[in-house]
Amino acid sequence: MYSLFRIFFLLIIISIVGCSSTVTVDHLLLNARIAQFEGDSLFYKYSNLTLINGKIDRILDTNSIAFNSRNSRIDLKGAYVYPGFIDAHAHFLHQGMVLKSINLQGTKSWEQCVQIVKKFIINNPEEEVYRGQGWDQNDWFIKKFPDNSQLEKLSNRPILLSRIDGHATLANSVAIKESDINEKSKIDGGEVISKNGILTGLLIDNAQSLLIIKKPSKYEKCRALLAAQDEAFKVGLTGIHEAGLPTEDINLINELQKNGELKMPLYVMISESPAELTYWLDRGPLKTNLLDVRSFKFYSDGSLGSRGALMSKPYSDRDNHYGFEIRSFNYMNSAAKRLALNEWQMNTHSIGDSANRQMLKIYQSFLNKRSKKDLRWRIEHAQVVKPIDREAFRYGIIPSVQPSHATSDMDWAIERIGPERISYAYAYSSLRESSNGILPLGTDFPVESMNPIYTFYSAIARKSPDGHSKEGFQVEESLTREQALKGMTIDAAYASFQENEVGQIKIGMWANFSIFTTDIMSCAEDSITSLNVAETWIHGERVYVKPK
Repeated sequence: MYSLFRIFFLLIIISIVGCSSTVTVDHLLLNARIAQFEGDSLFYKYSNLTLINGKIDRILDTNSIAFNSRNSRIDLKGAYVYPGFIDAHAHFLHQGMVLKSINLQGTKSWEQCVQIVKKFIINNPEEEVYRGQGWDQNDWFIKKFPDNSQLEKLSNRPILLSRIDGHATLANSVAIKESDINEKSKIDGGEVISKNGILTGLLIDNAQSLLIIKKPSKYEKCRALLAAQDEAFKVGLTGIHEAGLPTEDINLINELQKNGELKMPLYVMISESPAELTYWLDRGPLKTNLLDVRSFKFYSDGSLGSRGALMSKPYSDRDNHYGFEIRSFNYMNSAAKRLALNEWQMNTHSIGDSANRQMLKIYQSFLNKRSKKDLRWRIEHAQVVKPIDREAFRYGIIPSVQPSHATSDMDWAIERIGPERISYAYAYSSLRESSNGILPLGTDFPVESMNPIYTFYSAIARKSPDGHSKEGFQVEESLTREQALKGMTIDAAYASFQENEVGQIKIGMWANFSIFTTDIMSCAEDSITSLNVAETWIHGERVYVKPK
């Protein structure tokens, strides 16, 4: 009798212990191959994941204790779970506006552009301003800037067509007249193009600020942000560094995120101006679970494609032309001093060798080895940097680059800057070595495709994702797959002071994942661009599932 009592008692104890070992979580992801970094190496851990309150709660082996899930229990069946991809330099709002405007990307001639504009106007007669984006004269058989003569009969409303890099705009005569621009109009850091004393409608770099045309409405911006978000989810993006917005647009993003419509985490750089600097330095940084504002975006020069990048010697294909200094050395130095004193991040667009040298010199004066401030100032693009100037990155300056730019520009860049300068341009492996192994990667979308898989491919293969290049461009500057993936995750997180929140799959970090059914680290190189994300998770929510 005593033995029966003891057995009954033990069964009760076992049942109590069994109940107490069942844990309730929000989501349970089973049978996942979880990517884990170890330096520049990567390995997969076959495990289960539990998520609570949007964060990673546990990473467990497949023979773990029992769990109850409040929301979902998903068997990933061996899928590959990577830290959520982060685009370290993009234009999120502008991408959305492009999706709703005239798309001129991929055109092969100016005549083709005109036909696309004409068709859009016929199909959208209610538009007050016709906006387009994406033309690139470097892709045309006749590689010359267009003029507005063929736009004149298309509409009596303003037509604004932005070059693919955003550093030049072609405006029809209606827009030029409304903005009171004439052949005498001048501006520092830009150019109003005329031919035989007649305006062509082309405005380069700062000259674009002369346009006074009705801006997109709040409704149009909201629609654009949500459209861009949908596209970003489809390609596995879980975070974006928005490379420059005014306070008005930052407040709109904050509003949309708070009401639950905009779920994309954004690290927003403030578009600098004297007024914006004063406002934000007095106010201080803005930080929520989805929005981080603690940096300013500056422009030191223009783009290589429109010959606006500031070079130390003339362009190889335009005599006595050195590009444009968008902001003066004294202005940049003064702004850098204010940001350093207030411990804000400074992120500066620098393309040409002269612009890069100038900004690196300014940065170094505030980021010397004796400084204890962790400012993480960034050079955005760092396209043409002389080898001797790369040493400045050892001071903690971060080069933020876009691998797709190299493979988009490779067909014409040597003509623009010559063989000597091209030898040290787009030098991503060398830049990474100089910057102590930190190289955040982005796309600059909508200049390039927002698909991070294309970034990954361009970085490792140095080939164009569209397949037109059979041989790689300066393959000695390619990154390994592990280095490229780190650039899209860990390095991008570090460049935004978020290395303890995102960029890796670790307990306590946000549950942001880009999930594939193929191992992107070992699949055939030529198959990479055809890969599609299977699922996208942001802050513990599955925001996208690939349709079956």
